[in-house]
Amino acid sequence: MASHKLAVLVEGPEWGDAKFYGEWVLAAAKAESLWKEGLGDQDFEKKVERVCVCYIPDFGIAATMMLMRLKSHWTRFVIDVDSEEGEDLAMMFGMGFFAQRYRSYQMTLPSCVTAEKVGEAVLEYAKTEDEDFVLHPERILAAVPFADATALLHRLGAMDEFKFNSRCLGRA
Repeated sequence: MASHKLAVLVEGPEWGDAKFYGEWVLAAAKAESLWKEGLGDQDFEKKVERVCVCYIPDFGIAATMMLMRLKSHWTRFVIDVDSEEGEDLAMMFGMGFFAQRYRSYQMTLPSCVTAEKVGEAVLEYAKTEDEDFVLHPERILAAVPFADATALLHRLGAMDEFKFNSRCLGRA
């Protein structure tokens, strides 16, 4: 069963890019504020109620948790699509916090976080609901088998280490 799990590889900024980290979390805080305001609108709340059945998304917490995940491999991590993080990623992708690359999702600073953009991203995710009332982030995200995402994570890490060691040896 675990072999059928889907995941995505997320790539962050350069290791230690505090400016990016701060701006990214501030943008997520703005998205969270707009999300909470949107829930005050009864029509909008009704349209996205399925998104809030198991948990109520918090984009500020999601962004903070994702930044904390960068610590393990410095600049990238794998997210199980069938998790709260996967759901958050699907919605935050629609808001501009991530850009799809060939085999991964790059953390990006959204060009403009607006109530419309936040609302559209959450509504788009709500539309992935199937006849069994299950939401599907994999319908938004280009996910791969978990083992493939993890293998890519380790391959890219090995390449980074090789480049780092090559630079160090070149200076000696």
